[in-house]
Amino acid sequence: MLFEIISAPDGTSPQWVRDAWIGVRFQALQAAPISVQTRAAGSGTSILSLLRAVAQGKPLIVEKHGYPAQARDLLGLLSLQNADAACWYLDNAPQMLDPKQVFILDVQCCRSIDHLSTPE
Repeated sequence: MLFEIISAPDGTSPQWVRDAWIGVRFQALQAAPISVQTRAAGSGTSILSLLRAVAQGKPLIVEKHGYPAQARDLLGLLSLQNADAACWYLDNAPQMLDPKQVFILDVQCCRSIDHLSTPE
């Protein structure tokens, strides 16, 4: 199923990074949304990054309801639109490059589309 991101997704990344997703078109792994508990982007896996997230009051685990997509593919699409936003993920959530990593895009920020052509 094909989708376009039409509003900034929820999350712990900075607002400018979340805003950069608007307009990205992607292939979801399945047509129906899923609900899962997931680690917040940018919370990292090292002890230092986990302590930093807790000190900043950021949640470590969040409930997501959305469309699953391959994280690495999504970052590639984001980099075509906003390289700085994609670099934020590389610096703060490098696990997103793992080919097994899935990113969940919020239902309310996506709309289904017929094809992946560039918007007019």
